[in-house]
Parts: sequence; structure tokens; C-alpha cells
Amino acid sequence: MPNARRALRAQTITRSTVVAVIGLSLAVVGGLGGLVVRAVWPAPILPTTFGVGPSALVVIAWLGITWSAVGALLEVRRPDLPIGPLMILVGCGLALSVLTVAVAFAALAEGSTTGRQVASVAGALTALLTPILVFVFYLPFIFPTGRGQSPRWNTIGRIFLWIAMGLAAVLVLQPGDVHLLPGIPNPIGFGPDLRPVFGDVVAGGVDAVGIVMLAPLLIVSVASRYRMAGTIERHQLKWFILAIGVTMGASTIMFLGVVLTKGPIGETPLGEAPLTVFALAASTVPLAIGIAILRYRLFEIDRIVSRTIGYAGITAVLAGVFAVAALSLGLILGSLAEGDTVAVAASTLLVVALFGPVRQRAQTLIDRRFDRSHYDATRTVQALTARLRDDVDIDRVQTDVLGVVDQTFHPAFAGLWLR
Repeated sequence: MPNARRALRAQTITRSTVVAVIGLSLAVVGGLGGLVVRAVWPAPILPTTFGVGPSALVVIAWLGITWSAVGALLEVRRPDLPIGPLMILVGCGLALSVLTVAVAFAALAEGSTTGRQVASVAGALTALLTPILVFVFYLPFIFPTGRGQSPRWNTIGRIFLWIAMGLAAVLVLQPGDVHLLPGIPNPIGFGPDLRPVFGDVVAGGVDAVGIVMLAPLLIVSVASRYRMAGTIERHQLKWFILAIGVTMGASTIMFLGVVLTKGPIGETPLGEAPLTVFALAASTVPLAIGIAILRYRLFEIDRIVSRTIGYAGITAVLAGVFAVAALSLGLILGSLAEGDTVAVAASTLLVVALFGPVRQRAQTLIDRRFDRSHYDATRTVQALTARLRDDVDIDRVQTDVLGVVDQTFHPAFAGLWLR
């Protein structure tokens, strides 16, 4: 019986290794292959649905390889979880789309009938890779245990997945141009045409419908799991939620940039910058998943959350101070020569002077709420230092020091040696 169990385990490890190697290899070939095609045939990039450009392609290739690399590591280390294979699929979808997009642009720029046909096929392959990305939104239902927190949530997660796949299929089968690549006809398009409903950018409209329908369900699922979780699982979820928060912040910047420049995505003065920022931020999600499941420095999440919120708040406050000061001084000094330059310089000096006090005050307030253990430990050590400064009784010093060490670090055993 032990030999059979050992043989089954070896077979599982071998299968997991093969899956991990093949998945990571496909992602690397797709991502780097797309960049090589761009370097060899630097064809003009057409305006795309989400503003894809040279920098965005590089970052998306990096994003795909990151998802696949972390997924491959999880598949080898935790083959009992379905999260690793799903991450490999997502990474391969992203990386291979870089290759298909690069081929589509190069073939379309060639200008011949054959080139247009190749571009159409490559565009269709790009669209066919879209449904794979739906697994990104399914992961919150099964993270970090590989299943829902209850049989009911398992069923809800599967229903969510089918609905999301249906929305993705609607985009893939849209008649007219490929939904990600306007200007390239979709050879597999049929069914209802949504352009009269959503205009030229059908993908943005369908995505908005999907977010309104499904995002609340995702939030409730994660909140429910967090409420039911133990200490370790809560820390795992904190890593995941932090990465999602960073990504959503980048999404907000992307959306605001498009709205403020008053143009469709990909045709604004910002160009590909919003998509590049979003893809860089999204690369934190696979890294957070890997840290959470492998439990590498898992319990540092509270300090990371507090620092992230702290510096985000400090940045917002100082940006507001700079804007108000520059505007006010610009109006006051507007009649003077070099008035704008003086206003900017004075505002910069004001922000530099305020950085230290604002950072210290903000970090204290945030540590008190999000990193309470570190905050309490710091205050305890400060109080001990103040007491020891004037204390000369050795027995009392020993008792005080050991009590503080036990309260702060909770060791199994502690001793004090005084010379």
C-alpha cells in the first residue's frame, strides 16, 4: 500500500512538472515571439480597443509570463490545487495574444490580399484567446483553497464562470471587425450585431455590462470567505485583496484618463499609457497569489497594507497641496516676470518641507488601524526605554525587560543575562 501511494505521488509530480514546463514554455514563446515579430517587422499599430502600443505589448508579454511562471511554480509545489493550471492558462492567453497581435499588424501592413487574410486569422486567434482571461475573475471564488467556501458558493462560482464565458463568446463572435482590433474583419463573426447598442467599441460596452452584473457577486464572495476564514486564510486573502486593490486603482486611473481626455480608448492624447499602467499593476496579482499560497513572508501583509495606504494618502495630500499652492502663487505672481516658475519652485519647496511631518503623522494614524501589533510593540518599547533610563534596581529591570519581551514577541522561553 505505501508503495502504491508513493507511485501515485510520483506520477502526480511528473504530470504536474510536464504541465508546468509546457505552460511556461508556451507563455515565453508567445510573449518573446511577439516582441521579436515587432522588432523584425515594426509595422504601424492601428488604434485598438484598449490602446495597445509598443510599450503596452512589452508589459502584456511580461504580465503573461508572470502569470504562467507563478502558475507553474504552484502546479509543481501544490499540484492538489486547480489554481496553478488556471494561472498557466491565463498567462498563456495573455502572452500568445501578444504574438497574434504582432502578426496581425505585420501582415496587415504588408498590404496584399494574402496579408489581409493572415491578419484576419491572427485577429480571430486573438479574439479566441479572450475567453481564457475569464478565469482571472473566477479565481476569487476558489482562492486560496481551490474550492468555494461552501457547496453553495461552489455552485455560484460555476454559474458565474458560465455567464462570463457567455459574455466573452458574444465578443468573439461579433460580426464586423475583431472586437480587440478594429480595422481587421472577423472571419468567425455571426449572430446579433451589438454595434447599434454600444457604438464602435463593443468590448467596452459588454465589459461594463459584465462588471455591473458580476462584480457585486465577486465582492460578496470574497467578503463571505474572509468572514468565515481562520487566521492563516485571512492573511492569504489580505495579500490577494491588496493586489486587487492596486489593480483596481490602476483601472480607475485608466478610466479617468480616457474620460478627461474626451476620446475613445486608444485614440486619446494619453495613448497606451493607461493600459501600460494597468498591466504593470495587474502583475502584482499573480505575485500576491504565489506569496499567499506558498506562505512566503505571509504575516508581513499588515505592514505592507499600512505602508501602501500610508504612501498613497501622503501622495494624494501632497499632490493637493502642490496644486493649490502652485495655483494660488501663480495668480498672485501672475503680473511678475517668471511668475509661473517661481510659483512652481515655491510649491515644490513647500511639499518637500511638509513631506516628513505629513508622513510621520499619517503613518502613525494608519499603523494604529491596520498594523496594530507593530504600533503597540513600538509604544511598549518606547515606554520601556523611558522607565529603564532612571531605574537602578536589577531585579525590577530584569522583570520589566522579560515582561516586555513576552508581551511584544510572545517567545516560548526568554532569559536575561546582565554582566
